[in-house]
This record gives sequence, C-alpha cells and structure tokens, in this order.
Amino acid sequence: MSHATPAGSIVPLRLRFARVWRWVPLVALPATGGCFATRGDVRIVQTDIASLRAELIRNQQDQKDALTQTLRLLQVASDSLARVSARTVGIQGDVRGEMRAVREQLLQVQTLLGQSQATIARLRKEMEEQRASLVPAAPGATTPGAALPPGRPGAAPAKPESAVAAPLPGPSQLFVNGRDQLTRGSSATARTLFQELLSAYPDSDYAPDAQFWIAESLAKENNTAAADAAYAAVVSTYPNAPKAPTALYKRAQLLLKQGNTPQAKQLFEQVVARYPRSDEAELAAETLKTLR
Repeated sequence: MSHATPAGSIVPLRLRFARVWRWVPLVALPATGGCFATRGDVRIVQTDIASLRAELIRNQQDQKDALTQTLRLLQVASDSLARVSARTVGIQGDVRGEMRAVREQLLQVQTLLGQSQATIARLRKEMEEQRASLVPAAPGATTPGAALPPGRPGAAPAKPESAVAAPLPGPSQLFVNGRDQLTRGSSATARTLFQELLSAYPDSDYAPDAQFWIAESLAKENNTAAADAAYAAVVSTYPNAPKAPTALYKRAQLLLKQGNTPQAKQLFEQVVARYPRSDEAELAAETLKTLR
C-alpha cells in the first residue's frame, strides 16, 4: 500500500490554487470601495481554502504514516539481521568444536596405528634374531642337562629342570602383553607388565610408551592424581619421545576438568612452545582461544 499522494491529485490542487487566486481580486474589491463580489463568491473562496488546507494536512499525515511504516520495517530487518548474525556465530562455534573433536579422534587413531606398526616391526626383528640364534649343535657336542658318560672324571650331576630359571620376556613381549591386558580391561595387570618392562629394560624403545600407558590406565580408573604424576613422568623422563606432547596435552586436560584453569593454560602454552609441530600443539592453541 503506497502512502504517497497520487500524481493525478497535483492537477486539482493547482486548479484550486488558480481558482482561489482568481477570486482574490474580487474579495479585495470591497476593501477598495467596489462591490463586485457577492457573499456567495466569498464563501466559495473560503471553502476552497479550507479544502486545500485539509488536503495539505492529509498529505502530511500520509507522509508521517509512510515514514513510521518504513522505520518499523527497518527495525524488523535489523532484528532479523542480528538473529542471523548470532546464529552464524553459534554455528561457527559448533563447527570449531566438532573439528577439534575430530582432530582428537584422528590423533588417537594415529597413535594406535603408530603403536601397531612399531610393535609389528619390533616383533619381526626379534623373530629374525631368534631364528639366527637357533644354530644347530656341532657333532659330539654335549646337550645341556644331559648326563656325562659313566666313569668320566669330574662329571657333575645334571640339574633338575625345575632348578632352571624361566627366561624373562623381552621388552616387546612385555609391552604387547600389557597392551592386551589393558584392552581387555585389566588395568592393574597391564600396569604390572609395564612396570616390569620399565624395571628390566629402562633404556628400551618401549619404555616411553609403557610409561604413557601406565598414565592412561590410571586415568581410565579416574585416579587423577596418579595419572597426572604418570603423565608428568613421560615428559620429564622422555622429553623427546613421540608420546611426550601427547602426555603433556593429556595432563593439561586433566587439570582443566578439575577446574584448575590457570595451571591448565600454562601446560597448554608449554605444548605449543615445546612441541610446535605436533598435532597436540594445534589442539592446545584452539583450546587456549576458548579460555581467553
């Protein structure tokens, strides 16, 4: 609905103005002494002036109404734009959170794949070493534990089989067994195997990972204090290990869940500063944006 004055109404207005001005000399004649204008003519002029004034007032009112309607529409558009902007910000936040969750899942998958590949490679190497060590005995060699020929001086009695100590499993076997127990839900048994690996083979390539999975098993049991200490041991004892940035990031997450935001922020900043090329550094940087 248009509130503007129709273009066709301009012509009647001009005609009325012309008619009013045509009667003005007739109205003015009585003042000069002439009596050419009648009272009817004067009333016509007055009626035209009143009608013109009323029409001007209507036009002004129509313009005010149109302006009010325009302002109302602008306000509605502004409110709609504000709602769309707020919704867009919310969607961006949701997408950012989902991307962070996806990255964490990818990180876990990469960790598991890396562990599997490393385990397979080490097991293959140990199997090759065991095959190489299985050299056939030379002819005439005495079998360990066999009795010496009778009457041979210095013959020692054979040791019973129970007296022979069982060989300690290698680091790879201890690690595989520990991971297997942890997968089955036997956290305590898994920690025992990992601790045995750390005690017997402290310089093994499996040692950093064993310490990390000890921390993971404690975290699954909601033993937060012990898990935090175990994660810290990974970073302090094996700072250059592949698991070090993951352990530091996990430790920061534990503190954040406990409500210790200031210390958690410090650890997230350490992840970014000490391991800038790691995937955990990107996750820590995004988390720091939400904490500021």
